[in-house]
Amino acid sequence: MDESAIGLARMFADLAQQLQQKGSWEQTLTEVVEAVHWAVHGCDGAGAMLHRAKGTSESPAFTAEWVHSCDRAQLELGEGPSLDVAAEHPVVRIPDMATEPRWPRFAARAHVLGVGSMLVHRLPSAAGLSCSLNLYGTLPGAFDATAEELAEIFAAHASVALAGARVQETLEAAVASRQSIGEACGILMERHGTTSRQAFDMLVRASQHMNVKLRHIAEAVVRTGRDPNDVMHHRDG
Repeated sequence: MDESAIGLARMFADLAQQLQQKGSWEQTLTEVVEAVHWAVHGCDGAGAMLHRAKGTSESPAFTAEWVHSCDRAQLELGEGPSLDVAAEHPVVRIPDMATEPRWPRFAARAHVLGVGSMLVHRLPSAAGLSCSLNLYGTLPGAFDATAEELAEIFAAHASVALAGARVQETLEAAVASRQSIGEACGILMERHGTTSRQAFDMLVRASQHMNVKLRHIAEAVVRTGRDPNDVMHHRDG
């Protein structure tokens, strides 16, 4: 194995460790786009676009403001490679933004922002959530075959790390919800002399009446010391 191959293997080993240490999917995506930016030849900027099953998208990670503007342009215009990349076509290439016919409005906006070419990789993630890794080059034809292979490897690493981060956040949220609901029930039991079931029912009724998640009602009871109904009236006022 030559030195370049060894260096590449070390780079991805280091990246895997760094991504494993990230505490949230936002931090994971930020680390990925920064790594792609400095590691992939021809990449002058990188961003990540998050897509949810309910149809909403956002651009939470980017290396520069002009990258963010390009990502946002796709959302504002309702067209672009990051919106069309899918499981059937996980990679989209734009060799020359000036002559790109598939997304003419986005291509025109990106070209004005200084983009010459683009490479988009889909990152499959948890159910109801997917992500696209967007690589921008200021020159046409910025990404050769090696760059595309590197970007694909980054996308694979990012998919695993992103899924892990989502699982960790879900577990932490579940623990926090259980703790806050338990504390709220304890407050109500002591105040009203109720059973744990009766205290829980008070939280549930307030949650249904206000159309607010049970966890948020419980957190408000713990934070303010008020009864669920008092929290509701205080909120409305």
